[in-house]
Amino acid sequence: MKNTQIVTQESTMILPAARLADLLQPFGDALTLRESAGEISANTRAAYLRGAEKFLTWCEQNASGLETPDAVRSWKAALLSAGYKPATINAWLAGVKALGAWAQESRKLPYNPMAGTKGATRKGTNKHHERESLTSDEARRLLAITDVTTATGKRDAAIIALMLFTGLRTVEVYRADIADLATRGGRLVLMVQGKGHAEKDDFVILTGEADDKIRSWLAARGSKPGPLFVSLSNRSTFERLSLRALRDLVGREMRAAGVVGNKTTHSLRHTAISTVARKAGVVKASKLARHASIETTMIYIHELDRMTDPAEGYITYDD
Repeated sequence: MKNTQIVTQESTMILPAARLADLLQPFGDALTLRESAGEISANTRAAYLRGAEKFLTWCEQNASGLETPDAVRSWKAALLSAGYKPATINAWLAGVKALGAWAQESRKLPYNPMAGTKGATRKGTNKHHERESLTSDEARRLLAITDVTTATGKRDAAIIALMLFTGLRTVEVYRADIADLATRGGRLVLMVQGKGHAEKDDFVILTGEADDKIRSWLAARGSKPGPLFVSLSNRSTFERLSLRALRDLVGREMRAAGVVGNKTTHSLRHTAISTVARKAGVVKASKLARHASIETTMIYIHELDRMTDPAEGYITYDD
């Protein structure tokens, strides 16, 4: 008697577009549980849910199910064609990948069709140029340019000094509360919620000019509980200064200081880390940057070495 082999054919459509929309609510509930368990922050939960919602809405509108990972790639392609920036797309994609991992883990899907999807990149983007540092002269000019005779000027000077002397990310400055300031070992510190953290469980030390300008701002701000950096406009007095307002004020001061090139708010963090890397080495720079891996900090070392000790400088034809 011959052995009979039974072959089953899997459906190529894991979930049709109509049923994909049913994943959003339970996925949101799962994210809320992860936030309550301290695994992710409220901002991460909101970002993941927003990305998943964008993707699932697109699937529903385009009658696209999850036959293959190409559904996610088609969505990415549509976003790029619509003019969305790669950074925005990748932020949404993080939510889509989280959705896929959850759907597989909870057995909503037999496998994760989002797992192998790569982030969006833009051809011709110069990553080194994006991370351009300020020169030492530009940093000095920026620190000195702000008019500190007004409350607004004291606030803006404190923000710039804080970023240049601690390497804080813009979002970390935005999240800072007055209650996050503390004294440790005789030094003023600011507790921060780092990248990927759910709580403010790390800190930066305020020294020299950063200490002076923060204290000057505190004298003008007062001790009222709430955000460390607040709006002083009539329409939103004492509300948390928005991320956009933070970027705008730094950009405005940079222009006033004559800072040139493709330099943004993040350039202040890059300048701080690069300065420590040049003067004290990669270990100290990594501590300042609070990178999860020292390999990330090594990028700064490689860039510094490339400019200060270029391979091209060893080329001679005198021998």
